[in-house]
Amino acid sequence: MSGARFVTVLATEIRLLLRERLTWAVLAALLVALCVGARTGAERVTAERAAVARAAQAEARAVGEAKAAYARYARPSPVKVNYWQDPTHAFGYMTQFLTVHAVKPATPLAALATGQSDVQPSLMRVGFGFSTVFDDTAYELGSAARLRLGAFDLTFVLVYLVPLAVIALAGTRLAAEQDTGILRLLASQPIAPRLATGAKFGAVALVATTGTLAAAALALALFGGLPPLTGWGTTLALLAAALAAYTLLWVAACAVVVSLWRGAVTALVLLVLAWACAAVAVPAALGLAVEALAPRPSRIAAIDASRQVQERFYSGTEGSRLSADWLASHVPGTGRPGLLDAPEIKRLARDAFYDAALAPHRYAARAHSTAAADWSGRLALLSPASAFALALETAAGSDAGRHAAFLAAAADYRATLRAFFEPRILAQALHPAPVCDGCQARLDFDAYDSVPVFPVSLDPGTAERQALLSLASLLAGSLLLGLIAFRRLARWPV
Repeated sequence: MSGARFVTVLATEIRLLLRERLTWAVLAALLVALCVGARTGAERVTAERAAVARAAQAEARAVGEAKAAYARYARPSPVKVNYWQDPTHAFGYMTQFLTVHAVKPATPLAALATGQSDVQPSLMRVGFGFSTVFDDTAYELGSAARLRLGAFDLTFVLVYLVPLAVIALAGTRLAAEQDTGILRLLASQPIAPRLATGAKFGAVALVATTGTLAAAALALALFGGLPPLTGWGTTLALLAAALAAYTLLWVAACAVVVSLWRGAVTALVLLVLAWACAAVAVPAALGLAVEALAPRPSRIAAIDASRQVQERFYSGTEGSRLSADWLASHVPGTGRPGLLDAPEIKRLARDAFYDAALAPHRYAARAHSTAAADWSGRLALLSPASAFALALETAAGSDAGRHAAFLAAAADYRATLRAFFEPRILAQALHPAPVCDGCQARLDFDAYDSVPVFPVSLDPGTAERQALLSLASLLAGSLLLGLIAFRRLARWPV
């Protein structure tokens, strides 16, 4: 096959393809869909950042109100201030006034994929108003009727609609000529079948890949609201390469189906079935496989265990005994009368007992989330749609693995807060600090600015690795299908 001749035929095919109204109609529809998807993602990111800003304002407001209360309560007053009304008491502030949040910040590429953000929020208040066995119950999802099945975001368009656009452009190449009899005329010419088919599908590959990349870039520029990509430029480049490989994979799939020489209608039916299998059936089967490989622990059993633990603590004298044991382990040799009746001692002892008794259920739930995310990452590479979607979600920070890590970090942050407040609460309970004459508040806590903050982190390395893995799997699939088509198109069917 002459290289110069192939380039000439390829250029001719590109001109013919660009003259077709269908080509521009498909690319225009794809651009509109990408713009809608980019706007959906940008709106979600804007809402998340606004929620984080409101949370920061709420934290600052709570600290300001506590400081004002400290100044107010430092003056004599006949009003009795109970601990649940007293932000100047370490125990009262921890259980009633503490306003801090665990935050899963949006990545610079968050507009690419909304993921499961409807049911996996990126902001969670951390407090001690109640105890729970689960890490993911400290936020409210709202009405179930308002939860969406999925968002029409960029990931949806790129994963599900781009293949259909490629099928519309390449699905009937040569198959239509076979139906009309033109293929016989083409076969009678002194042109090798691989040169002709390579030029036809090469033209589609160039137009579809260039058009898709350009449309995606334009949609992001107009509606995506991308911030500076400091440290994330490599990830975006890898995702662009993965999109090109994903487009080429479907062009190669069209070439393989056309090589069956069954006509245009059969080719389109087979390609749509292949799309349904690759984009819907296989990911669904992989989801079932993940459930089998990482079985979910029973939440009902964990809730029942929580109920039994609470009943045990509050039944008879068990709670008093557990409180005495906890106090003896933390403050050996104390014999201050009435100390066990102090509400802060009972609460700290109760929470410690709950945490120890329910730890196996909590760790089982956390281990399941981690295992499910790991298995999803491995099995996703078996489907081109799942592999590409996972790369986009990881770059956007809406993947299951990041959320599992976020929940674990929030639980660890809660333990850090407890370790910060517990010594202060014990010190005041054992040696009450004197307050001004006539002051009814405790005035033993004013370290509002020293309360630990949640360690926020963004890891572009994880997104880069996933994008690279997905790119490799998509390139391998494209190469395999291309080799199959190259072998089958060695001769004309007539």
